[in-house]
Amino acid sequence: MAALPGTGGTVVPFQVNGNTALKGVVDNDGRVAPRRKVLKAGIAASSNRHLTVSCMVRDLSATGARLRVENMVGIPDTFELMITVDGLEANCEVVWRKTNEVGVRFLGAPRVVGAKRTQFIDPLLPTQAPSLRRKPRPDGA
Repeated sequence: MAALPGTGGTVVPFQVNGNTALKGVVDNDGRVAPRRKVLKAGIAASSNRHLTVSCMVRDLSATGARLRVENMVGIPDTFELMITVDGLEANCEVVWRKTNEVGVRFLGAPRVVGAKRTQFIDPLLPTQAPSLRRKPRPDGA
């Protein structure tokens, strides 16, 4: 990586994958698969999906994820992670725990099922195009 002239900073190459910017050079931190930062709602389900805990998926890779949870007590050692926006489901095992974060590894390849909902924006269009002309006077003058 090259230093920017006069700033002392470095240039970090990025590549774009969908709506996520990925670092072009993977850090050598011992990971099997490169991870990408995401911010997606997830559900940690156990006991045949009878017990569920909401979570936020913060990092995602082909082999695991980092989850942020409000309550650590509800996260068992093995569970099923569901990301409904992407239609992704994976069986997970907890690798590490911190104050409000959990690192998990996927026990098998994540399954892609039909997304439960779609993200789209439906624009609100006016029924009549706005005009800068004055409205005619009611008396006709």
